[in-house]
Amino acid sequence: MIDIERVRADTPAVDSVVHFNNAGSSLPPRQVVDAVVGYLRLEQLMGGYEAQDQAAGQVDHVYAAAAELVGSSPGEIAFTANASDSWWRAFSSIDLKPGDRVLLGHSEFQANAFALMQAAERGVLLEVVPNDSSGVVDLESLERSLDSDVKLVCLTQISMSNGAIHPAEAVGALAGANGSIFLLDACQAAGQLPLDVERLRCDFLAFTGRKFVRGPRATGILYARDSVISRLGQTPFVDGRSAEWKGDMTYEYQPGALRFEFGEQNFAGKAGLGVAIDYALELGLDDIRSRVDELATALRNGLGQLPGVAVHDEGTVQSGIVTFTVAAQAAADVKVALGAAGINVSAPGRRNAQLDIGLRGIDAVVRAGVHYFNTADEIDRLLAAVAAL
Repeated sequence: MIDIERVRADTPAVDSVVHFNNAGSSLPPRQVVDAVVGYLRLEQLMGGYEAQDQAAGQVDHVYAAAAELVGSSPGEIAFTANASDSWWRAFSSIDLKPGDRVLLGHSEFQANAFALMQAAERGVLLEVVPNDSSGVVDLESLERSLDSDVKLVCLTQISMSNGAIHPAEAVGALAGANGSIFLLDACQAAGQLPLDVERLRCDFLAFTGRKFVRGPRATGILYARDSVISRLGQTPFVDGRSAEWKGDMTYEYQPGALRFEFGEQNFAGKAGLGVAIDYALELGLDDIRSRVDELATALRNGLGQLPGVAVHDEGTVQSGIVTFTVAAQAAADVKVALGAAGINVSAPGRRNAQLDIGLRGIDAVVRAGVHYFNTADEIDRLLAAVAAL
């Protein structure tokens, strides 16, 4: 069981704000902040490159931590700036040609969708796999769509706009059996669900540090399976860390996932992200998942009982993301009103998720991202504030 008093003591902001914007950017524990500030102090005292050399063990620990989090080897981990950066680095390295088919789901985030649309402009064929009646990717439709022309299958594991948890393991099994590369966006899953890339059978997995992992902003992780490297084309993000200049006009990529990194990085954030991942691993992802599910279910049920409030969550298995609207009030206005009451939420709209929010005919939703450090009292406070609206 998670020691709630301890984790709240590690999170000083809970004394002044009710934070349900964990699906946007969570509250980092003090240990993470101490690691970031401590590293910056080191840069202040001795210089950036010198601090990097002296604190190399602390900074590079993120590779082992992230590998433990997803069940990979450290050499299959790259440090990036965020989940979109991770996703783009993976996607842009896949050698897609005109006529190649890419299958995707309805939960793709805007940044992913932009990359896919640019590929379509080059002649790559995109096919959106329909959802089933519960609101998650329809596995039978996916299986029917797979053939030798499908070079890539993209899936977002947890929808940022309705909280549904998609059957990523089943999708990975189908993609793998077809010989397709499987690119999994685990941006909302990392830190609230146990992850195992062997069970997921994904070739790439991308996530950010700032959400449920509770790490610093401008940090991210890309997992790249060793066996997929030989199937890639040119990686457009290349510098002296990702490749070695071998001759006058020749170069070689660095081995493994290192080919996806740039030399200039957010080293303070990198140190903090390693600490954040350790913090989650110490608590236990199974216990985190149970705690988040308990709190999110209570909030979802409570909102469903309020007159004029519509809950918009989908999926048979749901996450800590709870979405709703309040009759006759714009989601952005509800967000502002709740913020004035000391409660943080977000209000994603169709511009963020056209294939989900847009196709469901909703302009925007109010999104509460519940995390393990939240409490039943905080849920009651949110319910009372929504009821007052």
